[in-house]
This record gives sequence, structure tokens and C-alpha cells, in this order.
Amino acid sequence: MKTSATNYAFPSLGRVIRFAFAACGVLPRKRGDRDGLTEQDKKGIQKRLQRLAAEDGDLLENGHAAIEELDALLAGTVAPAKAKTALDGVLLDLFDVYNAVVRSEGTFLTERDTIGWFCRAYAIPRLAASVRKHLLRLNVAGEGLRTPSEPDWYLPTVTDKGIQWPLAKALHWTYGVCDTNQTHFHFPGMSARRACPEQTQNLENAREWCKGRGTPSWNSLHWNVSRSLERLASVEDSKYRRDIPAALRENIHLVLFVARLSTYVGKAIAEAHGADYLAQLVAQYRRHESWLEPDLAVFRQEVDRYRVEMLGTGLTADEAWDEISEHYWRWFAERSVACGTEMQYLLTQHGGAPLAEDTIEAFIARYREYPVRSFVEGLAICGEVKPPPGVVEALLEGFELKARPDSSDAEIDRYEAPLMHDDLAARLAWMVPWLRGVVRYRRAEYRAAFPYFEQAFERAKYSAGKNQYKLVNQYIELAAKVDRWGSFKKGVEWANYLGQPVRWLRDKAPTEENLLFVFEVMKRAQYAQL
Repeated sequence: MKTSATNYAFPSLGRVIRFAFAACGVLPRKRGDRDGLTEQDKKGIQKRLQRLAAEDGDLLENGHAAIEELDALLAGTVAPAKAKTALDGVLLDLFDVYNAVVRSEGTFLTERDTIGWFCRAYAIPRLAASVRKHLLRLNVAGEGLRTPSEPDWYLPTVTDKGIQWPLAKALHWTYGVCDTNQTHFHFPGMSARRACPEQTQNLENAREWCKGRGTPSWNSLHWNVSRSLERLASVEDSKYRRDIPAALRENIHLVLFVARLSTYVGKAIAEAHGADYLAQLVAQYRRHESWLEPDLAVFRQEVDRYRVEMLGTGLTADEAWDEISEHYWRWFAERSVACGTEMQYLLTQHGGAPLAEDTIEAFIARYREYPVRSFVEGLAICGEVKPPPGVVEALLEGFELKARPDSSDAEIDRYEAPLMHDDLAARLAWMVPWLRGVVRYRRAEYRAAFPYFEQAFERAKYSAGKNQYKLVNQYIELAAKVDRWGSFKKGVEWANYLGQPVRWLRDKAPTEENLLFVFEVMKRAQYAQL
């Protein structure tokens, strides 16, 4: 996902979803006929993605629908079903944590730095826990799947000599489990006397991918490997013939899909932040895995104990994992919250001074390693990412100015001047137009106020976090007062995304009838001064 060095905001939800589609590699359709997706289907998906990017409709509902569509696109090429379901769960967990952070945290950083902070503070911790959670919940290990011998084969390996990408690891593993080499996997029995443009091209593409040059779409990779497996099974010379069982073929495609996905994301990270930052994320992921392991060992023992207790009841292994998982992960989350609350209280009591190692060890004895170490790590990351000088003071001064009933454009001019000089205006791009809109609203100059509110609303959405809550309700009201139905609906949809109640609508469903009622009420209602 391309990020901006000058836009101080999170990437929009639409862009995040488009990145997920690109990362999974399902939209380029040169080989689309193999899974039945037509060019018309592709255009329909792109149209829905554009609608999401334009934020037309319920954002959360449309976002989850897009992920479900992504799941449907993968259904024909990624198996077994358990593994794909686990992948779906991980994607949804990352989607949900991104939404939660956008709604609550806000940012003063550039888009690039915001994503860099988000990955370390939220995405990697959630990813490590989510992968383990869904693999165990669904008892994916019970499928007997084969994977490369390296424990973290699906992660990039960053060294002084360069980066070894997961796709290269997975392709070389594929050749090994098929008992052949790269050349004869893609072109069995290749010789100077045999000419086959398709097989020659498949081999050349694979060589480039193993060297880290380019990342294929999933459709291209799947087609290449599928065709190679077909040729491998049908070649006349028994020296090169390999009849790979259907289950192993599915297994190979699953490993390649995960490896390609990780490679795509890893390359995007390295391009935006550099190889050192990518290595930092990989090391952080591994730390979280090691912190989780003692917890997961206890979890596995609990499942084994439960299965022994339930002998003779017909309970299957899958049912046991599912039943215990529901209770275990709820307890896991509650315990993490309790640990964080207690540690935060202790920090407050000691004036924010770092906790001594013996105190940390005492917490680990009570809560185990994961919740304690992840909390301490989170504090360290927050301590590294400080707001730029002056931005907090400017934010507080802006809210003080907004609260004054007699604030004027002249005072806003004086407030804005140093912001422009110190580059703070771009980091708080929503504050000044909001202030100017409030001044006009108080004079009942609604049509003059609305363009300022609209500008503030659009700028605040992915940067202001909780600070935008009042602004959003005011924007909705003003849109009604100036008879801007489309803007009114857009404001309500964004409020719903934030989880923010809308005056007069509250818990009612945002049906057309209910929205029209609220629209008409807000047109005429007069409220206390902003």
C-alpha cells in the first residue's frame, strides 16, 4: 500500500481493503478461466471496492462484505477448508483492530509513520495471537498438513546479505516434496531437443520469483504450479514422472499461498520502511510467539484433559478444541486486561517510572509471560513515538478557543499563524476549519458555516480519533439545516462506524424512514451553543 509522507492520517478503510485484495493477489485475472471468475465478475468486484473507497454506505458492513468476497475468491484455490477458515479469522481480526485504532487513537504522524507505528503497536501483537488462536481453535494440526522444516518459514529472513522471501522458501520446499528439482518440476525432461514455450516460461518465471524479482499474483502462481503438477504426472519418461496425490497438491497450494501473501506484505513494508524495520517486525513477531508458548502449552493440556473426561460421549477432537477455545480465549483476553490495568495503576503510583525487573517477574508469576511482556513492550513503543513539539499544546489551545462563546475569526487567525509556521496546521488540519465553522454557526449563518464543517469533517475522519466525536454530530446537524441529504447520510454512516450515537436516531436502525425523520427534525431544531 503506497503511503504519503505529507498526509497526516491513517489510510482510509477503502485503501486498506484494496491492499488486502492486492496482498492476496486475487484480482489480476490472466488465468481467470481456471476458477470461473469472468472479466465481468472482476469489474463488479472493483466497482464494489470503489464504492467502499468512496465510503458510500455502512463502512463496517461493506468492509466485512468485501472480506467475505475475498474469501469467496479464494475458495476455489486455497484448501483445506479449515486452513482457509483460519486465514479468514486472522484477516478479520486485523481488520477489526485497525478499525478500533482509527476510531479511538487518531494520529499526528505522516501516513507512512502512522502505519509504521500501527504495525509495531497493534498489528504484530494481534497477528501473533490471532494466528495461534485460529489454528488451535480449528484444530488445523489435525489435518496432518506438511510445511517447510524451518519453524517460521512463512516469515522473511533478513540478513546482511539480503532478504530471503517466504515464496522462495516455499517453492524450493515444493520441489523437495515432489522429489524433483526446479527445472524438471516446471519442465519435466527438459532438453535442447524439446520445445514448449509454456513450460519454458513457467520455469523462467519461477526462477525470477525464487530470486525475489517480482511477486506474482496468486492466480498466476496457482496456474503455474497447477500446470506444472499436471505435466509432472503425465510426462512419458518415468524418470521425471511424479504423480502427486490430490491432498498433497492442496497442501502445496496452501503453503504457496501463505508464502506469497507474506512475501507481498513484506516487500511493501521493506519498500516503505527499509529492511531493518522489516527485521524488527519479524523479531517482534517471534518474541510474541515465544511469550505465548507457555500459555498455549497449558491450553493444549486443558484440551487433552477435557477429551479424557469426555471419553465415550462421541466428542470429536475438533469439537473439543472448539468448545475449550471459546472459554479459553475469553479468559485469555480478560486476564490480559486485568494484568494491564494493574500494571498501569502501579506505574501511575510511581509517577510513570519504569517497573523494576523483579516487579515484572512477580507479575509474570501471577499472569504468565505474554500479558506482562506485551504490556511492557507496548509502553516502550508508545514512549518511542512522541507527538511532534507543540502539537499537544496547539490541540488544547484549539479546544479552549472553540469552547469560548465569543471566539472570532481574528482570534482564529492569530491561533493559525504559528501553526502554519511550525507545520502544525497540516497535523491538525481539521481544527481551524472547525473553529471557523463554529463562529458562523453561532451567528446562525448555517450556509456559510457548512463548507468549513465539511472540510473539518473530511480531514478529521482518519486523523482525529475520539476528538472528532462532537464534530461529527455537529456536521450531521448542519447538513440537515442546509438541506444536504447526501452529506447528512455520509455523516450518519461515519458516526455509525465510530460507534457514536446520533441525536434523535440513537439505537434505531438507520433505515431511510428513520433517517428522513431525523433529517427533518434537525432542520428545525435549535440546540445550545457549540
